[in-house]
Amino acid sequence: QHYKSITFIEEEVIMAEGEAVKVAVRVRPFNGREINMNAKVCMRMEGATTYISDLDGGDEEKFFTFDYSYWSYDGFEDIDGYLTPSNDQYADQKKVFDDVGVGIRDNSWNGFNCSLFAYGQTGSGKSYSIIGYGPNKGVVPLYCEDLFIKMAELQKVNPDNEYQVAFSMLEIYNESVFDLLAGKQRKALKIRQSKQRGFFVQGLKKTPVGSYIEIEERMAEGTANRTVASTKMNATSSRAHTVVELTLIQKIKQDGANMTKTSVVNLVDLAGSERAGSTGATGATLKQGAAINKSLSALGNVIAALAKESEGGRTKVVIPFRDSSLTMILKNALGGNSKTVMIAALSPASVNYEETLSTLRFADRAKQIKTKATVNESPTDKLIRELKEENDKLKQMLEGGVIDKSMVKDDDEEDISDEEVQARLQALMDESNAEKASMEQEWKDKLEEAQKAIEALKEEQSRKQEMMKTIPHITNLNGDEQLCGMIVYFFEDGKENKVGTKDSDPPNDIVLSGLEIESSHCLITHSAAKLLMVVADEARVYVNGEYVSGKLELMHGDRLLLGTNNLFTVVNPGEREAAEKAGIEYFKFTYHDAMSEIQNLGSGDDAQKGEELLQEDIAVLGPMIGEVNAMSCAMNKKVKFDIVIMPEEGKRRKKAMVSMFSYLTSCSYLLSREDFISRKYKMEEMYQQFVEGDESWESVPASEDPFVEDENKETTIGTVSISLKSLGYLFEQEQMLTITNYQGAAKGELRVEYYPVKEDGSIITEEDDIFVDDPDTLVGQPLRFSLKIPYARGIPKRFENVFCRYRFFLDTDTTSTGQVTGQNPEFGFSQTHSCTPVTDQFIDYLEKTSLVIEVVGTQIPTPMKAGDERTTKQLMASNFSLNQTQLALMDPEKQIIMGELQSTQRRAKKQQNKLVKVQELLDAAKDNESETISVADLQKILESNADSMGICVAGLLAVLKFRKNSRKNSKKDELKL
Repeated sequence: QHYKSITFIEEEVIMAEGEAVKVAVRVRPFNGREINMNAKVCMRMEGATTYISDLDGGDEEKFFTFDYSYWSYDGFEDIDGYLTPSNDQYADQKKVFDDVGVGIRDNSWNGFNCSLFAYGQTGSGKSYSIIGYGPNKGVVPLYCEDLFIKMAELQKVNPDNEYQVAFSMLEIYNESVFDLLAGKQRKALKIRQSKQRGFFVQGLKKTPVGSYIEIEERMAEGTANRTVASTKMNATSSRAHTVVELTLIQKIKQDGANMTKTSVVNLVDLAGSERAGSTGATGATLKQGAAINKSLSALGNVIAALAKESEGGRTKVVIPFRDSSLTMILKNALGGNSKTVMIAALSPASVNYEETLSTLRFADRAKQIKTKATVNESPTDKLIRELKEENDKLKQMLEGGVIDKSMVKDDDEEDISDEEVQARLQALMDESNAEKASMEQEWKDKLEEAQKAIEALKEEQSRKQEMMKTIPHITNLNGDEQLCGMIVYFFEDGKENKVGTKDSDPPNDIVLSGLEIESSHCLITHSAAKLLMVVADEARVYVNGEYVSGKLELMHGDRLLLGTNNLFTVVNPGEREAAEKAGIEYFKFTYHDAMSEIQNLGSGDDAQKGEELLQEDIAVLGPMIGEVNAMSCAMNKKVKFDIVIMPEEGKRRKKAMVSMFSYLTSCSYLLSREDFISRKYKMEEMYQQFVEGDESWESVPASEDPFVEDENKETTIGTVSISLKSLGYLFEQEQMLTITNYQGAAKGELRVEYYPVKEDGSIITEEDDIFVDDPDTLVGQPLRFSLKIPYARGIPKRFENVFCRYRFFLDTDTTSTGQVTGQNPEFGFSQTHSCTPVTDQFIDYLEKTSLVIEVVGTQIPTPMKAGDERTTKQLMASNFSLNQTQLALMDPEKQIIMGELQSTQRRAKKQQNKLVKVQELLDAAKDNESETISVADLQKILESNADSMGICVAGLLAVLKFRKNSRKNSKKDELKL
């Protein structure tokens, strides 16, 4: 009872201080890609606890406990389109809404601000939980439907009360904030601040809505604007955050006074970070630490700081809200006046283990945050009066009065300039005026204006749907399924449609933007129910993965890539109807399918997991390589990028990397997938400045330029791979291996040796009485070996400070030789490794993997010849095929097979020796007229090593002679010849 009372008091104190963020995780079923890869389920759930296992790596099972753990992988049946539970474990949409959505609904009616975060890797299923599809409605539509139903019911009971809902939608990309309801007037908005309001987006459009249907229309409008913008910005959805804001205002009469109760509901779709071995605190960095996604990285830091603050303590924790646009906008949701819920979407597939574990850790930190929500309720007249007073005070300051910086500055914020103070005061006054005008304007008038705009949008959409039934057109493909089909271009019969950029004279009929779009890119004509295309000279056009030029016919279902990132599907209704009548079905290509086509990748149906992951990486990196090369050409950066295939450390499979070649220095560098993607963000920012005429990109220091690499950076000269299988049989290995670079070219030779050794360090030889017939017999015993790298020969002259490095088994750090300069470096390296005791995992490592040794050095730059004025585009054209991105391949299999062949030959020789000795024993038995050989005697030969075998056979022959005389052989212990 004593402990219970203490716990009760502590809980009361916590609730008074703040309420913890509620966190739910949800597992979806396998998708088609995971099924094709024969993925296994690596997760399970028990109550609120989620468990995850690394089925390939052998790590211990990890577990996390949340407010809700939803199992939606299996246990359901489709009843009229709705996924209905067939057992108690399956969580359907209703279950999620009852747990999560009802709380948001009730809190918003009570006047609390609410926030719903959706987080998960791209394709993890977060859109299903938040939006849903068909009858499987997600949290947002169910909340909105419920909201308007209750509004109608309350209006009937109290006709004098007024209920208002306003909608806004914004996107954060590369730290810029864009209003998705601003139509074609897309420009970055400023984030402003006041002490009373906190952070707010200046000029963000808030549109009145009167039903969920109107919200859907506005969301569709925002999504369409987002699609067009993503094409212009060379962006994908996985790198942009979307924030939908619903404002519920209740104007009610209470005790004779007019009261206003306001609730702001934020629905935040967080970007899914790119697949990477590690992100966040341990992720790849660019120059001064730019993360793959700055906003997500900043959000992680804010969550960690808030979690630390929630633990209590005397030390004040500084929360870095200002580090990104996302964290500034979400300050209230995370650390202020809001009741907050997060839904993390998870893939249960073993092939996505690392991504899913990363999501679980992110969610685990989020659950430690506590927010302090209060009811937003005040008399209506008082609100208007306060706004008027605030406006008057701001006006006086702007006209030269005494400036109160505290109105626009945080206590913990560094001092700001007078110009910034003026800008913040003006923004605050504009926002205050707009809010005051909105409160004074009749709600019915505002709603009618908004509904007229929605009706115009619906009419336009209806007209477009009718045209799509009869007129040939192209429609966009996007990596985000929500953005597919949002852009449509029609081709009317008999009309020539000129396609190109907006600066063409005469103007183009279809205006595209983005990388490698020419002013006159192509001409598409609809004639006699056919679509004919003429490609302009030097224009980049792909049809069904093939680079095309000249004149050709476009068929229904063709995939059309214009430039590097304008990807479309061709739709010809006439051809489609004829095919349907003939019983022909067209395969529905996704964005991933189309990009795989361009990279000349197969479907991978028969491929193993490693090959599938490699193909997926190539499909992702391929378009990016095209984009950055196009940016390099546009800005004349004299740098070229390619995809290269390298052996993966400790695994019998390959990985995709990126080579970066500088024409200015003739130096080439290898970038990891993560490093390259991180650089691409910076390149996009720089390119955007170039397009907008902002010349600041030209003065970026070399240390911060993503197109420049430090000349002193270590680079991979090449690699060798050596099989370790011989160690399982305690055989030594000595090889002279060819060093090959990522293009498969020889860059010298490397001598590699390894020897099994005893505890005292001496080498195990054939003279020792040790023989292993099956590596599994080593399990539980100690194993030591010495690895030697004596020297290398024939290293190219342009490399200096050469050394070798490798990572053995479970080592977290690499082991390196010393640095040596010269074409024939003498390393004299020797290192003893041990595994005590040997485990099944170690035996599996020896059998299935190879040791990759990387030969590394620094490059001596070779400047371009004086007078060479070729542009980047001309330099690329001289050695870069336009048809497809090069996939340079360095295949270590030959070296591995050679090593395994030596090991196999030695094992075969030992087995042959045994067979010879057994034959001798059989011949002796016949000579001695014996019809049987003892099982135990034969076993002694099979278990003997080479040196003791002769002694063993001699002893057995003596036994046979004795038995010939005694004839008292035991039948129980004999084997018939």
